[in-house]
Amino acid sequence: MAESPFNFKPTAATAGYGCPFDKLRYMVIEDSNTMRLWLRNALAEMGGKKIDTATSYGDAINRIKNRGEVYDVVLCDYVLSDSRDGQQLLEEIRRTRSLPSASIWLMITGENTYEQVFSAAELAPDDYLLKPVSPKILLDRLEKAWVRKQALKPAMDLYDDGKYAECIAACKEAIEAGSTYKLDMQRQIGEAMLAQGHFQEAHAHYESIVAEFPRLPWARLGAARAYFMLERHDEAQELLEQLALENPDFLHAQDWLAKVHEKKGDLETTKQLLNELIEKNPKALHRHREIVRAAVATGDEQTARKAYELMHTHGKGSSFVQPSDFCAYATLLVKQGGNEASEKLATLNKQMVDFHHGKPEFNFAGAMLKFSRAGVLKDDGAMKQAYKSMQAAMGDMLETDNEQRMAMLQAAVAVGDEPLAADLARGLYADFHGNDQMLDRVDSLLTGTAGAQFKQLKAEALKEVEDLNRRAINIAKGGKLREAVDEFIRLAEHHPILAIMLNASVAIVKWMEENGPEPYLTNKLEQYIQFMKKRDPANPKLAMIIEAQSLLDLKRGKGKATAGES
Repeated sequence: MAESPFNFKPTAATAGYGCPFDKLRYMVIEDSNTMRLWLRNALAEMGGKKIDTATSYGDAINRIKNRGEVYDVVLCDYVLSDSRDGQQLLEEIRRTRSLPSASIWLMITGENTYEQVFSAAELAPDDYLLKPVSPKILLDRLEKAWVRKQALKPAMDLYDDGKYAECIAACKEAIEAGSTYKLDMQRQIGEAMLAQGHFQEAHAHYESIVAEFPRLPWARLGAARAYFMLERHDEAQELLEQLALENPDFLHAQDWLAKVHEKKGDLETTKQLLNELIEKNPKALHRHREIVRAAVATGDEQTARKAYELMHTHGKGSSFVQPSDFCAYATLLVKQGGNEASEKLATLNKQMVDFHHGKPEFNFAGAMLKFSRAGVLKDDGAMKQAYKSMQAAMGDMLETDNEQRMAMLQAAVAVGDEPLAADLARGLYADFHGNDQMLDRVDSLLTGTAGAQFKQLKAEALKEVEDLNRRAINIAKGGKLREAVDEFIRLAEHHPILAIMLNASVAIVKWMEENGPEPYLTNKLEQYIQFMKKRDPANPKLAMIIEAQSLLDLKRGKGKATAGES
């Protein structure tokens, strides 16, 4: 065994511990060969048999997400060698639910970085191990985390499986039995109530906890979230402002405060709050996209570029950063122009090669980056070559999202390919019917082209969508909702347009809310949602439809349970 840098030796003295160390599956993520070997051997001395190791963020992601490996325990060093850290990895794994909630995550960090790590941790690990680590501390911390997670595991597993009513029942049963983890159980109950869509009940639940523990941040946040879901935005704002004032490092409260302001139409305050959050934790990638959305809606391209720059700086190789993020950022840089834009496009190109080479879903974005830089440098030969690569990559894709289609539109306009530009513009105008913000974005890409031609094309595309929708809408207004649903489905099959898919989904949801779930319609709704997720994942109407789908799934589950009981 390699000599430990801390001059101690693992021990097999696990007597008196309840944790079945020999039955658990472990992942050690550590870039230092010496420390990685020491941790692996320490776990083996405790009885561990199934121990995998990873040397980097990318290696760990590949094992956990791409290969679907499931681990009971993860030991992860905070400092990793490939410019990303253990906290970013933890947040990506938790946000994408790549490991069960009952999995244990222990973060290893040096004493000089602990304060910085702890203060910025929005999704905290189960515990921290400060270097130098000793076998006794490792045993004790792992035992403590295992005991807690075992107590919560039945409820967590039910929650992960979407069995929210059963989760609540399990938590209440544990509380009545005198569980040591009463507050953890109460927190899980609140999350399950929110997931059920029982917002009034969830608010009352959180308020009862606050009455007993007036300064408990997560309970106060839960009450505010319930108010938000009930569309009681002023009351939610009041709670969140007070919570953020008293707990400036509780960033989730400010996240929800930004959501409140966005919902109330105050996008400038939304941007301001999100920018403040980014300054506190620039590695929280989900916020950068939210800033972009608010910035684009207010015509603030400088803020949008800055947000994308931070996303790509801190999200190198992360699965959170999608091909459309490269395309959208490049589109903004092309509009900016100049040496600075050229340098940033070169950096994006290198990042693409370093982290996404060989991934088919990134082929179009890679070609688009080359085209964009060639355009900024006014290299016509390189532009033509990259344009051909973009066309080939787009032809190979089964489905493209609208950011990629807008990138292709920008390129078609730049090289004077008017037939393709017209075809893309028509499709985008039709997709964004009723979304003025996105229609304006398409307009901005057509500046300097044959304005009258594209103005006429826009009018025709929007009218076509209106005409297609009108018959189904009139049928619905006449009280024949099921006939309207069938008409929307027919339209969606023949005209795969985002606006029609949205209307078809809304009609299906309304029908099933009034008449109960139906397998055929359930499958159609899921099909349309998957289409919309690929085409326009940030669409706010899509989020509402997904939420409605979750509530319908819950009702369907209750109906099955009732049928089984009878």
